[in-house]
Amino acid sequence: MHSHTQSFLRASALALVLLALPAVAQKKKSAPADTYVPPPASQIPGYSEKPLPCRMEEEAIPPSVICENGELAGKSLRELSLMRNTIFARYGWGGFRKPWVREYFQGQPWYRPDPKFSYKRLSKADQQNVHIIAVREQSFTERELFRMRFTVYARAGKVFGDVYEWKLANGKTVRSCEEPKEPLDAEECSGSHCAGAHSWDCEFQEERWYKPDPGFSEDKLPPEARIELGLISRALGQYASDDSSRDKASASLDRVLSVAELRQLSLRDLRLLRNTIYARRGRPFKSKVLQSHFSAMSWYRKDPSYTDARLTANDKRNIDLIRAVEDEFGGPLKDEDWLIDPATDGA
Repeated sequence: MHSHTQSFLRASALALVLLALPAVAQKKKSAPADTYVPPPASQIPGYSEKPLPCRMEEEAIPPSVICENGELAGKSLRELSLMRNTIFARYGWGGFRKPWVREYFQGQPWYRPDPKFSYKRLSKADQQNVHIIAVREQSFTERELFRMRFTVYARAGKVFGDVYEWKLANGKTVRSCEEPKEPLDAEECSGSHCAGAHSWDCEFQEERWYKPDPGFSEDKLPPEARIELGLISRALGQYASDDSSRDKASASLDRVLSVAELRQLSLRDLRLLRNTIYARRGRPFKSKVLQSHFSAMSWYRKDPSYTDARLTANDKRNIDLIRAVEDEFGGPLKDEDWLIDPATDGA
């Protein structure tokens, strides 16, 4: 009897173990240990968990973004780029190619790169906000971009030396932002009265933050300002490196570009840069994105008789280099991908 009892107990214990095994296996399967958990939205400066209160007018040239409460108003190209990439960074994207973008996020206490990053982690609100910010980055007119450039210099104290000149009736000339009280020469326009007259010195003197520095030099520009000038230069159809340590704020497309500097650009940057070379020679474009961008530039002169024979040897060399880098990163963007900002772009 005793032996039967022991056998029964052993069998019961074995049955309980066998019943428990599927539950343990199921538990391990449903809760992998390496699941990525994004940091709380409240810990991330500049990140919105909700859709931005903005609407897009993509038929405009260039496309525009209108937001409630001035949500994106006044933000620089650098600030917009960081705001857009913060969305990817929250979910662990670690492939930022631009050094200044990479260094920024590496310095954030909430940032944790994840090799298994997936674009699918982004919510619909995230994807919508990426698109809105990207459209805003592309929405600045040439006039706005020039003002943004001069504002960067003004904040560093640059004196532009373009105060209005007023021609007086007595033959003298007076330099002043305000119209002199003395009678002006009636036969010639002068000062702000002339068509197209504009003074950056006079405009910025109205800003409380403007502190003119007679000893200003570009060497005094902080890294953030240099980065912004590079972004503005590229938006204007020029070329500039984002590297804040560069010697000049812009670089010419008339030199051979280096693969190292091209690899720091986004696929959008590369596509624009490559087609800027064509646009400088008058090439028409079938792409609506490129038509919209270049038609907003005063320097662009579309020529229906354009041929690639107009390209210089340097132009061709740079085009080949840019194409090679585009192919290295998955191939050139198409119109339908232009504002989606593929996560692998690291822009």
